[in-house]
Amino acid sequence: MAPTSNPTPAPPLCFTVDLEDWYHGIELPMGQWSGHERRLEKGLMPLLDLLDEHNTHATFFVLGWIAKEYPKLIAAVASRGHELASHGYSHTKVYDLSPKAFREEIRSSKALIEDSGGSPVVAYRAPFFSITAKSLWALEILAEEGYRVDCSISPVKTWRYGIEDCPDALFTFEHTSLTEFPTSSFEILGRRWGIGGAYFRLAPYAITAAGIRKRTRARKQTMFYIHPWEYDPHHPRVPMERKAALTHYTRLGVTLGHTAKLLKNFRFDTVARVVEHHSSAGPLQEIAVGDLKG
Repeated sequence: MAPTSNPTPAPPLCFTVDLEDWYHGIELPMGQWSGHERRLEKGLMPLLDLLDEHNTHATFFVLGWIAKEYPKLIAAVASRGHELASHGYSHTKVYDLSPKAFREEIRSSKALIEDSGGSPVVAYRAPFFSITAKSLWALEILAEEGYRVDCSISPVKTWRYGIEDCPDALFTFEHTSLTEFPTSSFEILGRRWGIGGAYFRLAPYAITAAGIRKRTRARKQTMFYIHPWEYDPHHPRVPMERKAALTHYTRLGVTLGHTAKLLKNFRFDTVARVVEHHSSAGPLQEIAVGDLKG
């Protein structure tokens, strides 16, 4: 049974899923996708059932290629009350695209997802959180193409992504209609730790829970993120760079159990509802795009 609508105000936490198959997360070019086993539903269905069990709505950032190949599945996700958003089309990092190619990706993915899900797409997340200091030009294009919320910037710096001086809570960009909901982080043992993905698997569950509680006490909005393939511990292993293999394959078997604890202990909602709730409570911080240095 799909979750019922929750009439109470949205909490400061949102649950997000990058809806892609396992081979999209290992940087394979599109031309090689057809040679790999499709396993999207093996991880997605247990997650959907768990969200139903805990009466939780999430935001699914759908890859445009997935919307094209699985339109009925996308419609089924929407029918359970979840928000559909865009994850681009080809899972190419934004800083590896030209502005023209980026515009084509976000335009085509938006149309495909809206056709499958039957509702407007207003939020976007870049593959690998790849709006960085060298691809900030993408933000203006997102606004021009009708997006209202971007969830692509991480304040945690890694070899793939990150802008360290990005605010760690909801904010808006000056002179645009675009709100930024960056990935959420907290400090532990002198380093910043993300909330979701490999961070969620590599550490004991208590670490993520403590980070969420710390942010809640500070009245910071918090976003959790995950991928369906993280609920599929038996998906194929392929050779890759050691640090990429560590983040992709380590402790996949704990994801479902950790998520069950997370949904039991905290109340989550969609990006749209959380942004609406906090925007209506008062003006958000405004910054200029140029203030993000990297």
